[in-house]
Parts: sequence; C-alpha cells; structure tokens
Amino acid sequence: MAGVIREIWTRKDLIRELVLKDLKLRYSRPALGFFWAFILPLVTVLIFYIVFSVFLRARTQEAPFVLYLMSAVFPWGFFCNSVIAATTSLVENKNLIRESRFPYYFLVLAVVLANLINFLPSLAVLIVAAGLIQRGLPGGILLLPLVLLVQCLITFSLALIFALFYVKYRDLKYLVEISLTILFNLTPGFYSIYLVKDALSPLLFKIYLYNPFTGILIFYRCIILKGFYQAVGNEFAWLTSAGILFCFCGAVLIAAFLLYRSRKNSINDYLSY
Repeated sequence: MAGVIREIWTRKDLIRELVLKDLKLRYSRPALGFFWAFILPLVTVLIFYIVFSVFLRARTQEAPFVLYLMSAVFPWGFFCNSVIAATTSLVENKNLIRESRFPYYFLVLAVVLANLINFLPSLAVLIVAAGLIQRGLPGGILLLPLVLLVQCLITFSLALIFALFYVKYRDLKYLVEISLTILFNLTPGFYSIYLVKDALSPLLFKIYLYNPFTGILIFYRCIILKGFYQAVGNEFAWLTSAGILFCFCGAVLIAAFLLYRSRKNSINDYLSY
C-alpha cells in the first residue's frame, strides 16, 4: 500500500486533471452548472420527506425526520453515484487507456473524487441545517473527516472491484444498480432503527446493526445530529461496530488492489471489443 500511496502522490497532477475532466463533462453544458450538486440531493430529500412524513406520517425518535433523511440520502448518494459511474469508467475510457501509460485505477479514483466534490456542498448544507434546527452540533463533529475518509476508501475499493469485473462481464452494471437499491432499503435511511428492532429477533437485529453500511450511516448521524448518540446508545455497540467498519474497509481495499494486480495486464484484451 505504501507504493500505491507514493504512486498517487507523485502523479497527483494527473489525477487532478482526470477529476477536472469528469466535472467539466458533467457541468459544462447545463445552464445551472455546479448548482446541480445542491439541487439534486435536496430534491431527493424533499420527495422522501413528502412521501414518508407528510403522506405516511413517518416519525423518527432519534432525530427530526428531515435531518434523519438528509443524513442518509446525502452520504448514500455519494456512495451510489460513485460506484455506478466508476463501474463503467474503464470501458468508457478505453481509448485513453490504450493511448496513455498510467495506473488504470486512477480513472476509478478520479470518479470517486469528482463525486466527493459533489458531495461536500450537500454535507455542508446538512451541517448548517443540523446546527440551526437543533441549535448546535455535537462535539463528535470533529470526527467527521475520519468517517468521510473511511467511506471514501470503501467506495473506491468497491468501485474498483466492480470496474475490473465489468471489463469482462458487461451485465454487472445492472446487477450493481439493483444491489445498491436493495442495500439502501436495508439500511435505516428513512425509517427508525427501533422499527427494525421491533421486527427482528435480537440476533438478527445485531447482525443488522453490524452491517458496515448501517454502521457508517449511524456514525454520520452521531457526529452531526445533536442527541442522536444518546438516542441509540443502548442499542449500538460503538467499539464493535467501529472495529467491523475498519476491518471491512481494510479488507475490501486489499481485495481491490490484489484483484487489480492480477487483472491489470489483461484489461486491454477485453477492451478491444
């Protein structure tokens, strides 16, 4: 991993250009440009809020429902958009891969970093809204960079794995999209974890909480939403969940680069058709 970090650092200018290329392709033509990075997630939250809070009258005892929604939709949007876009990135840039000599995983990394830039305005909106609605932020907000780093590493690792497999198996894109939809609905994005507790046995509820994707949403909420830590403290084993999350992060990162090493020399063979 030290070699990978050194490689990224020495060629950071190239990565920056790839990120800028991605952002320019995305926002150069629309009239509102980068403002879509704010508009799209806010519209998603508004739709969820109207359906679940206004029509279905859903409530969450852990936090105000609108903040509960935002703290799930924004991080999940970053993860989902990054993985879906990065899955096809090697195939879509096959001409660039043929003509240039650089590590192929730079293309996946650039997609994730571009989506991270899109995510940061939404994250800022969430923090400001939480501070205004709840009249302050918890001290855990200082841990936000760590949680964000872990999510970025998990996102990049899974995106790289899917991108490498997609080069050979072109149906994978649709399987990834279906899986992400299912996974979002299996995490407490728009419903309280206490509803899950009432529906599952104690053992299944523990397994549900130890799901890394459930864990990362809960950690986001604990460090941004005031009082959330106290609301779920009796149900969530913090140290165990953090350990599982870090182990999962390390495992998928190692798996991604082992897969990359084994497949990087054969990628061009599959990009030729």
